Amino acid sequence: MPDPTEPKRETRQRDAERTRAAILTAARTLFSTRGFAQTGVREVAELAGVNSALVGRYFGSKMGLFRATLEVIDITPLLHGDRRRFGVDVVGIFFDSPDAPGPLAMMILSAADPEAHAASVEFLQKKVITPLARWLGPPDGEGRAARLNMLWTGFLTGWKLLPIQSLSGARLASTRRWLETTTQTIVDEGKT
Repeated sequence: MPDPTEPKRETRQRDAERTRAAILTAARTLFSTRGFAQTGVREVAELAGVNSALVGRYFGSKMGLFRATLEVIDITPLLHGDRRRFGVDVVGIFFDSPDAPGPLAMMILSAADPEAHAASVEFLQKKVITPLARWLGPPDGEGRAARLNMLWTGFLTGWKLLPIQSLSGARLASTRRWLETTTQTIVDEGKT
């Protein structure tokens, strides 16, 4: 007969999922505002409201945690939408979640650490460039995917990470239209 003082397995599973999610959220926040080198496991645990030993239990190490935060990068859902609206759809994501801690900020701020930098480049290639290049197809799908990545990275850097003062209001609206059009132009290159 089960011990009534023993927590149910389902409750423990939900708590584990909730704890893991809280750690990931805290890590994304800190990695995207401080970078890898300036973020400690204890700080992540404190922000998540958990014991720091749980970070190691769930992720193995700070690098394991960093890699897990990069798992959020996934362009494939966008590749199932209407190709003719790709520019509008992608740019809409940038504008619809402007305050969320972003993977771009995590990657840029962590570039000084060689291992974090290598993980960022690996995830960018695996989760964005390769699937996007495959979806774009010939001619030069990989080159077009790289150009799109540079375009988006430049925009997000100038908007969020190193904000350009004049990029607001009407200018931001016209920049959004430009970004949508330029993205769509690169997607449509070589198509007849």
